[in-house]
Amino acid sequence: MDISIDGLRTLRAVLEHGTFEAAATELHVTPSAVSQRIKAMEVAVGRVLVQRTKPAIATDDGEVLIRLAKQWELLTAEAGVELIGDTPDSERPRPIHIPIGGNSDSLATWLLPALARIHREHPVVVEVLRDDESRNSEFLRSGKALAAITSDPIAIRGCTVIPLGVMRYVPVATPEFLRKWMPDGPTSDTLSRAPMVSYDRNDHIQRTVLRAYSSQASEPPTIYIPASVEYHRAVEMGMGWGVVPHAQIADALDAGRVVRFLDPDNPDPDHDVPLYWQYWKLSSPLLDAVTAGIVAAARAELLPLQ
Repeated sequence: MDISIDGLRTLRAVLEHGTFEAAATELHVTPSAVSQRIKAMEVAVGRVLVQRTKPAIATDDGEVLIRLAKQWELLTAEAGVELIGDTPDSERPRPIHIPIGGNSDSLATWLLPALARIHREHPVVVEVLRDDESRNSEFLRSGKALAAITSDPIAIRGCTVIPLGVMRYVPVATPEFLRKWMPDGPTSDTLSRAPMVSYDRNDHIQRTVLRAYSSQASEPPTIYIPASVEYHRAVEMGMGWGVVPHAQIADALDAGRVVRFLDPDNPDPDHDVPLYWQYWKLSSPLLDAVTAGIVAAARAELLPLQ
């Protein structure tokens, strides 16, 4: 099987920019040349790699090769850094781009300090592609990320999985909110009527906790606040009840601005989300360094996995 470097670069450009024309502009070639390179790649591997839609989409086989393209770019950049060696700062190569998948709650608590340390110690620029931890695996499958924080312990093909720890979420509300909406506690009726704060429509944690309290409760009025810090502030301001990372809400709990609310039949309502680090199997010192930094930070801040 003959896979050319020009073909991989062209495939990456088409899928990143969405059209053959945009890829041609980046590569400084004609759209016809882009089409010929993609066709030659498809003939070489005997598979269709790109769905000719707008935007262009990778087939499953195309995703395999886009991952290879990103891996090749990373290893080539690292080799360039090693070949240049010690040079004056003004002549040093640009830091190496490493895209990773992350979730908002990790970014707002333990992940950002880890990334800051990684940037101080290594020649990288990390791009965080944000989604829910239950959906970040898609960044790995599509080749958009070299590594990701996920809630999936099963390794994606070509990836290694390392357990990070458990992020604990606590269902809380202000005392005033509970007096108004749940004077008799979190019954099926009050949970169906009391406003609930969710991150976005993909946020499943709130509904998981809601069902743990009562399988009979209907969908409550829902307020969507799609930002981690602002989400827990909305709960602190009494807009609704919510399930917030303990690390973010601990001060408000200690001060009594919010309280846990318990179901008599469920004395321990905290919701634990296990987190894992999945990354491509590569002989990449920089990806290994990023992995080591993130794993160390997570294990220092998160609860241990049982």
